[in-house]
Amino acid sequence: MKKFFHDYSYSVIKMLVNQIAIAIFGTSLAFATTHAHLDSSGFDTFTLIVSIFAILFYLFLIYTLTWEIGAKDRISVDVGKKPYRPHLGLLLSFLANIPNLIFAALYFIASVFNLGELMFFVSLIATLLQGMYFGTMITLKLPFGAGGTYVALNTLWPTFFIIIIPALLTCWLAYYLGHKNFKISSLFVPEKKNEDAPKIKK
Repeated sequence: MKKFFHDYSYSVIKMLVNQIAIAIFGTSLAFATTHAHLDSSGFDTFTLIVSIFAILFYLFLIYTLTWEIGAKDRISVDVGKKPYRPHLGLLLSFLANIPNLIFAALYFIASVFNLGELMFFVSLIATLLQGMYFGTMITLKLPFGAGGTYVALNTLWPTFFIIIIPALLTCWLAYYLGHKNFKISSLFVPEKKNEDAPKIKK
């Protein structure tokens, strides 16, 4: 276990840092588009579009990060230094998403016991932590109750568990493909330039 955290703790922290950075970016985009189109009938659509862009950008970043981890591990596995763990990407993403899971669980508990103030506070933190989904959660609404009332996704506790799934699946796939050295596109995993061979003086 100690060796595992020694080998992968930096990668987990880097995943979390990427999430926070893109969360700030996504939240800023959502607020900017909401304010700019506040009186426009199409503001919801535009906010949704920029939110989807932020989500895809986030998934792109963690995909390339996890793919490289899988590619590096392949070398160690081939020489017998590490066991092959096909689901390691999923595990690393799960560890990076522990803060999200904690706040999702807190929001669920607050919802069950109808703790209004706690629900608001936890919902705010959970939404900001996953800010790339912020625009999506405030624009997409679902019918709730028999009165035909529509509520935003960030007011429903399952949302905070569901939005973790894309990251888990992305890292799971990325590690597996990285270990197999399979590239979907050079866009996802840029080719590294080969260094010039040293010149031999005659």
